[in-house]
Amino acid sequence: MMRSLAFALLALVSFAPSLMGQSLLGSRGLGLPLEPLDARARALGSVGVGLMGWALVPTDPASAANIPFPSLELTVQPQWAESTIGEASDQTHATRFPVIGIAYPVYALKGTVSLTVGGFMDQRWHLQRESTADLGGTTVPVLDEFKSDGGVSTFRLGWAQRIGEDLALGGGIGTRAGSVARTFTRTLTVDAPGVEVIPYRVRSEWQYSGLTASFGARWDPADFLRLAGTATWSGALKADPAPGTQGEDADFQLPMEFRFGASGLLTPGLTMTLGLAYADWQATADGLQEDDLAGAVWSYGGGLEWTGAQLRSRRTFVRLGARRTNLPFRFGGENPMETLVAGGIGLDLTRPQDVIVGGLDLAVERGRREAGSLEESFWRGTLTLRIASW
Repeated sequence: MMRSLAFALLALVSFAPSLMGQSLLGSRGLGLPLEPLDARARALGSVGVGLMGWALVPTDPASAANIPFPSLELTVQPQWAESTIGEASDQTHATRFPVIGIAYPVYALKGTVSLTVGGFMDQRWHLQRESTADLGGTTVPVLDEFKSDGGVSTFRLGWAQRIGEDLALGGGIGTRAGSVARTFTRTLTVDAPGVEVIPYRVRSEWQYSGLTASFGARWDPADFLRLAGTATWSGALKADPAPGTQGEDADFQLPMEFRFGASGLLTPGLTMTLGLAYADWQATADGLQEDDLAGAVWSYGGGLEWTGAQLRSRRTFVRLGARRTNLPFRFGGENPMETLVAGGIGLDLTRPQDVIVGGLDLAVERGRREAGSLEESFWRGTLTLRIASW
């Protein structure tokens, strides 16, 4: 079982780099933050910590403590976005895998070991600019294209430990990995017989690496209440030029990140969840500059989950949520802000007679990002499949 799970994980990761999302906010700083959240967390407006039940998400390492069987979790996320800067606008569509993971419970130790691959920063964007140039006394059209392709992901090995019935601790250590290729192309259109102007192209590529570690705790002080928190440390994110790229390597200092969440049972079938995340981005002499950073960034949100409906004898879940997030890298001298509302459903696929435990979750978000003259509106869908079996 575990051999097949590992093979599926590696196969999907090999496709992930060509399927990441796009936003012009990815052209600033280290890119657009990508959170490794599943569909349930997305539908509830959660910051990814403190939800009832168990989960396999890097943002809440202690939540894996109660995973019952060897498990595989896959999350896919398509997005449709429209960006506007002044009078210019564009539409994009992209799909990515925000988190993929496997987990294996070690019953003798009352704990669970896990391996996850999750998003961190996205730098995929494409910008075109039309102008004119004088070529031998003739005015010709010029098309400039700026394209960035790539991003940074996190590979993390984790352990979650149950301590009694009400407490669980979790931690993980991982590495950042990824690359970004940027290309500038200038094309001149000359309408003259026998005249051809070869486009001018410049390409550079940078490879990223760095260490990260996290620690989290989950406490159930009562049957109807759950409290949880996670702290994530990151070492310097190193950027090294690939062979053939001119430039020196650079180290970008990343801040500590803190996430807190709580869930409470309001009625036998209705649960409320609230969450808060915080990180303070600071400038360094050889890395990110003060003008690039928004400083302290907050994210907060929450939602409701209703349990009780039945679909052919299987439990279903209905979820609603909302969230507001500060983004760390300024655009046009302004601090970006993202707001969204979300909804979703879940379906329990458990088949006890075959010792198969699973679930299918779907979230749909309607969001908006704003920073200076840039406005982006988007629809984002998230689908998570969870399978656990011997």
